[in-house]
Order: sequence, then structure tokens, then C-alpha cells
Amino acid sequence: MTREQILELKDIEAQISELKKKAEAIKDEMKAEMGNEEHVEVDGFKVNYTIVISTTLDSTKLKKELPDLWEMYKKEGITRRFSIT
Repeated sequence: MTREQILELKDIEAQISELKKKAEAIKDEMKAEMGNEEHVEVDGFKVNYTIVISTTLDSTKLKKELPDLWEMYKKEGITRRFSIT
């Protein structure tokens, strides 16, 4: 591992971050243009902006109100985190 690798990685990550911001800005602009339309076709491209309903578990509330149940069903995982500071 070299300093040059670290600097190159940090530069690439900064470029990726900037490109993601630009992509999100374009998406936001397109969503605004679509308004309430869920499907639009533009020059052969189909653009979809659909509503998705999902159900999630409020684990904070479960842990607070039913701690025994939380203990029975909690699942822990182990990961490794890579970082450069």
C-alpha cells in the first residue's frame, strides 16, 4: 500500500461523490417535470416514477415496549469497516 494509492482512491471517491450529486439533481429535475405522472416515454426511453408502499418493523419501539420479544428475535452481524482518515 502506498501514499499514491491512498491519494488516488480519495480522488476517485470525491469524483464519484460529485457525480452522484449531479445525477441526483438531474433525477430531481426530471421528477419535478413528471409531476404526478408515473410513466413517461421520451425518445424510446421509458421513465417510471412509481409509488412504492413498504412495511417495516419499528425496532426501537419494539425494544422499548417488548424487550423480552426483542431479545428472542434480535439478530447480530459482524462486519469489517474499511476507512482512511
